[in-house]
Amino acid sequence: MRNGKLINLYDIDNEFDKAISIIRGMYYVGGIFIYPTDTVYNIGANPLNLLAIDRLKKMFSTNIFSEATLLVGSILNLSNYIEIISEKHFEFLNSIWPNPINVIFRLNSQFQSLFGINQASFKIPNNRFCLKLLSEINGPILSLRLNNNHNTSKGYEIFKEEYSEKVDAIFYTHKESFNDDSGLIDLTDYKPLIIKENKFKLKNFIDEYRYVS
Repeated sequence: MRNGKLINLYDIDNEFDKAISIIRGMYYVGGIFIYPTDTVYNIGANPLNLLAIDRLKKMFSTNIFSEATLLVGSILNLSNYIEIISEKHFEFLNSIWPNPINVIFRLNSQFQSLFGINQASFKIPNNRFCLKLLSEINGPILSLRLNNNHNTSKGYEIFKEEYSEKVDAIFYTHKESFNDDSGLIDLTDYKPLIIKENKFKLKNFIDEYRYVS
């Protein structure tokens, strides 16, 4: 419960359009929500909303911008926040996204100042709900893994008790994700550097484009 009321639960399988509309409204007014991604359930919010950021800082003991992944709906949208070192990076990004592959970029000066960090992790997720939401809001979603050892793609029930007084709504699906975790690539230099491999065999993507120093 939150503020004496039952937590709002939305089944995105059966109420897809309604869920998109509700979460879009929450995004703009500083709401915080739990939702399924292309890996596991995350906590999401608008990284440009001071109310949302203040609420998240009270929930997490770490620097939320350093720990979070920023979900974006397109590479065009991504380019608003980062510095691109090489035009070849656009070709590379088109080859790996949408997929559960996080990529670290150097932020542009505006967002370095706003987020208080020099670089951040971004992803275009391979998830219908996330992609539709991102197209509707035309902005990034700050997405954090839940502080829960039992975080899973298989259900949302385990989050209700722990987070019911911390988030405004839980959006859930009956479908299971086929991806356990995201891979991680550092693209702050010319050649991509694999930080964390996953089932997508990231080295193959890099080798295909024959990056040279």
